[in-house]
Amino acid sequence: MNVITQFYSNFKNISWRSDLFILYESLKVDIPIYIFIAIYIMAVFIFSNVNGYESKIQLTSYMEILPIVISISLCVSSIGYLFLLVIRLEKRPLFCFWIKLIKIYELRNRIITSFFLLTAISAFTSCFSTVKALIPLLNPFSFDELFHRLDLFLFSGVEPWKIAHGFFQSPWITLGLNILYNFWLICVWVVLCLFLVYPISKLRLQYLMSWLLSWSLLGNALAYFLPSAGPAFVSLLEPLNTTYEPLMSLLHAHDAWLIEHGSWVSLWALSTQDALWESYSTGKEMLGSGISAMPSMHVSMAVLMALGVYSINKMLGWVFWIYAVIIYIGSFMLGWHYAVDGLVSAPLTYVIWRLCGYCLRHFDLGDN
Repeated sequence: MNVITQFYSNFKNISWRSDLFILYESLKVDIPIYIFIAIYIMAVFIFSNVNGYESKIQLTSYMEILPIVISISLCVSSIGYLFLLVIRLEKRPLFCFWIKLIKIYELRNRIITSFFLLTAISAFTSCFSTVKALIPLLNPFSFDELFHRLDLFLFSGVEPWKIAHGFFQSPWITLGLNILYNFWLICVWVVLCLFLVYPISKLRLQYLMSWLLSWSLLGNALAYFLPSAGPAFVSLLEPLNTTYEPLMSLLHAHDAWLIEHGSWVSLWALSTQDALWESYSTGKEMLGSGISAMPSMHVSMAVLMALGVYSINKMLGWVFWIYAVIIYIGSFMLGWHYAVDGLVSAPLTYVIWRLCGYCLRHFDLGDN
């Protein structure tokens, strides 16, 4: 009861003017992020207009689903925390949950700042998807053969997927890899939210700026200059090119085997690839559409998450580094990427991370 009384007393003594000042100071720290997002959106508008695709610009695609994603995240995290309290055999789990809510309320300014920033980031990701979908229309896929040859060169004449599938032959391993590969999206969201609410610091700004720069420089700019579809789509684009048909046949065989042996899920990679191809071939717009292999943004984000989390907690960071390796292997085992795609995106992401850190220290940004 003392805690509730103290909370009520603190609530009554809140200085809204002081709260607004703290909120203003928090928003001011994020000005470099807002400036970058504004410049990026303007660049996308100019790029689309110059090439006659102004009607393709979408600013609110991700913003529209943001309330749903946030609501689901809050429900899952609340239920998960209550479940954790029960497992820990807390004598008063509901009271502990109430204490957690009080602590969250005390961070209200940080949370409000995060919502503002998340809204801006959703506009950024919507524009990113616009550019990604435009790449094959403006610069047709022409680097697949080169990247295939680079894979052979780097792996002594053997295709990397054959080496990986040779080591991991079980369809159950393929399924596990597929689940972990899809889990990537949840990890990206959770780690992004972690750094959005993380105490104002250079590390927080370093991660968020690296996140934005990786998507824009690697996922848009580099993808535009090195357009490639990826192994799963090569034969669909060029019916005479059967280079990766053995890989796709193997994945379909694994999928059929899993269904036959009672698996409750199939290889989602195959159905997702079918959906992306339908979107590309018919011009149908869908969330997250666009085909692009080089560079691998799955690997890029996995590396960035490992760098960020390792800076906070080294033990958990090593878990994310292992996860990054799994994502890299899965990228070519599941037919999404050439092995070289990840070998390019990983070091470039590290360079972006280090450059952001250097610039923040040099210009003394990121702190109150």
